[in-house]
Amino acid sequence: MAIDEHLADRVRTALFDRGIAWEEKRMFGALIFLVKDEILMGVRGGGGLLVRVDPDESEQLLEQAGRYYAQVALMGERGMGPSWLDVSPDAVEDDAGLAHWLDACLRRAL
Repeated sequence: MAIDEHLADRVRTALFDRGIAWEEKRMFGALIFLVKDEILMGVRGGGGLLVRVDPDESEQLLEQAGRYYAQVALMGERGMGPSWLDVSPDAVEDDAGLAHWLDACLRRAL
């Protein structure tokens, strides 16, 4: 499945506006954004995100978002662990939603 190029451009703009250098690679069926050689987040097909957050924040982020907006990411049928979350396209349809998830990823990465 092709990634959501509009969302990828929004992530690029948000990183650029924050003065953060990044690299991009395709993996996990997504366009992955790396900061300091670490996976920050990925843009998936259909507009969703794969985000990597601090595992100590994961439970709180999931509670705040609600099950329709974020859940622990799966690799096949197995959970990827508390650091990896799938974020619904609805949760990042506006700039505030994208900023919320990007900031959560950056707190772990920087």
